[in-house]
Amino acid sequence: MKFKSLVSLVFITISGNSFAASANDTITMHSAIVETPDHAFATIDRINLNPELVSGFSESSADLAEANVVLDQIINMGKKIWDIVKANQPVTNVQFDFANALPKGLTSSAELSNFSDIQSTSVRLWGTNPYGMTVYDVTLTTVHQFGGQYEGKGRYLETVSVIPSNLSVLWGYTVDYKVTSVSALNVGTTLNPVSSLALRAKFKVSTVIQSNETNTVYQFRGDSADVSTTGI
Repeated sequence: MKFKSLVSLVFITISGNSFAASANDTITMHSAIVETPDHAFATIDRINLNPELVSGFSESSADLAEANVVLDQIINMGKKIWDIVKANQPVTNVQFDFANALPKGLTSSAELSNFSDIQSTSVRLWGTNPYGMTVYDVTLTTVHQFGGQYEGKGRYLETVSVIPSNLSVLWGYTVDYKVTSVSALNVGTTLNPVSSLALRAKFKVSTVIQSNETNTVYQFRGDSADVSTTGI
C-alpha cells in the first residue's frame, strides 16, 4: 500500500535540562514505513472475528437510514471526530472509532457484499531535538476495507481508521492526535459510484510553554487498497 512521507518540521520552545529542551531547540519530525505492530494486528484480528463491531451506524447516525438506497449519494455512517492519541495515551475504541463511505439509505453495512480483507499500512513518526534525543515516538496504522457492493453495484468503504501503537513520549512533552473531520463523496459516476473518504487528522506536540501542530489528510477510495496522504 502506498504511503507518502509525512516529514515536516515542528518548532517547540521548552525549559532547559537534558530532559526538557532549551528555548533554542528545534524538533525535527521524522517518518518511515514500518511493519505493522502486534498491537495493531490484534485489533485487526478482533475486527475480523467480530465484524459487527464496525458494521452499522454510530450512535449519532441512526437517523440517516431511509426507505430507499441511493447508490450515488455517499455518506459516512460511522464516526465524524475521535481521538487517536490523547495526552500521551493511545485511544482505541473498536466499537465506534471507524468511518465509512456507503450509499445513502442503508440500515447497516452488512447489507453490502464483496468487501476486501482489512488493508493496513504502518508508519512510524518520531521527533528528535538538536541533542539527538527522541522526544516522542509513535506508530500509526491506517486500516480500511474497500470494494463493497450493493446488489453487485458500486465500490464502497468500511472500517476506515488509524490505530496507534508503540507510543513513548519524553517527560515535559504532550502528544495528541485526533481525527478532526471526515468527508465522503462519489468519485465515480451515477451508474457506477465509487466512494472516496477524506479523513483529516491533527497531530499536536506541546509543552508548558507552547505547542505546535501539523495536519494530514488521508484519502481512501472504494476501488483501491492504496491510501494517499497529504500534509496541510
